[in-house]
Amino acid sequence: MELQRILAKDTRSAMEQIHNLFGSDALVVSNKKARGKTEVIVAIDIAADKNNAMAELQVAAKEAPQALQSHGADFQEIMETSVFTPAFTNLDDQQKQIALPVFDHAGNTHADTVNSGGKEYLKARELVDLVKLELDAMRRELKISQQIDAEVPEIDLSPELQPLKDALKTTGMPAALRILVNDIIAKDGDINKAIETISSTFGQAIQHSDVLENMQGVHVIAGRLGLENSVMAMRLARQKAIEYGTDKVAVISFTDNQSDSWSQTQLLGLHSGIETYRASTATMLNQILAELSERDLVLIETTGIALEEKLGQLRSQLPDAKHHLVLSADASETSANRYLTKNSLKWDTVMLSQLERDVFPWPVVSALMASSVPLSLASSSSAVTKEAISLDGSTLTKQSLLNLPMSFV
Repeated sequence: MELQRILAKDTRSAMEQIHNLFGSDALVVSNKKARGKTEVIVAIDIAADKNNAMAELQVAAKEAPQALQSHGADFQEIMETSVFTPAFTNLDDQQKQIALPVFDHAGNTHADTVNSGGKEYLKARELVDLVKLELDAMRRELKISQQIDAEVPEIDLSPELQPLKDALKTTGMPAALRILVNDIIAKDGDINKAIETISSTFGQAIQHSDVLENMQGVHVIAGRLGLENSVMAMRLARQKAIEYGTDKVAVISFTDNQSDSWSQTQLLGLHSGIETYRASTATMLNQILAELSERDLVLIETTGIALEEKLGQLRSQLPDAKHHLVLSADASETSANRYLTKNSLKWDTVMLSQLERDVFPWPVVSALMASSVPLSLASSSSAVTKEAISLDGSTLTKQSLLNLPMSFV
């Protein structure tokens, strides 16, 4: 499978290019605005070429071993060898062991010896595993989508609804969801009525929890990307500080010593007037929470390697805390399901980030409909000053439908 990026003046022109270049087998992965143009990412199911695959992933690797230069080397072998072998097998024990200065919440420092080579290895290991999972899942989704389109008979819609049907397909709505949409609007003859029907149906299937109404106590903000978690935690802290006061709100970054998210959290806190702390161990976290016991709201943001392990520690230490998954609105259905359906990742709500006007969150909508985890809120910008708003499934669907390209609706 290969991803291709198409830039055009509008969605219709982009889809024409995709059809001419790749035919009807291309799967739309995302559709959004980029530098004043429409950017469409499509997945093409073709034979994998190892050189192109590595170039696509932009992996700066040394020459692969001779054993993998044969024509029989597959994609996973190349990933393993190019990413890991050159980077980590040349480190001796002295290079791997370095002393890092660690700053605790009181401003004191002490030396903490960590295995830097091992840390970097684990980060690279996690990244490559995620890439493999995404590619495998996208390949399966493409085949399933093609099979559904080929085997399920088309439902005849009124001519007025055909533009809506085309728009949903070109903006990346999964095949199974499109079939459901066609079924529920089959008797509608007006686009506005169809939008209301779809929004109502999807809204009933997606649970909702309004956490902003009475957000107190300890809340854990977690997800795959550290920056999104930091921004969401600080955004919520700023909003509730207006209600409770800045001295009643705090943000804790529960990360390892080499995480970049702490620096981000610290910087955001300085600009926002919110007190920030960092805990790299469970013991440090307990100490900080004891000092913050009088605060009305404490937000703990965490991410990175071994997320499940960190969340397990937090649930054990803080049984009454609420856990929220931060999910990008343009995440793939596979990525969303990976975090929503794992039994070990028990979430109280889902918070959407980057829900911009040109983002069509159909894969996330599909994942939420299949999950029992409620949607709570969303932010429409990456700026921390942009407030998050309470959002339910019906409103999310309706806003997305109304934002469909004007050339279609």
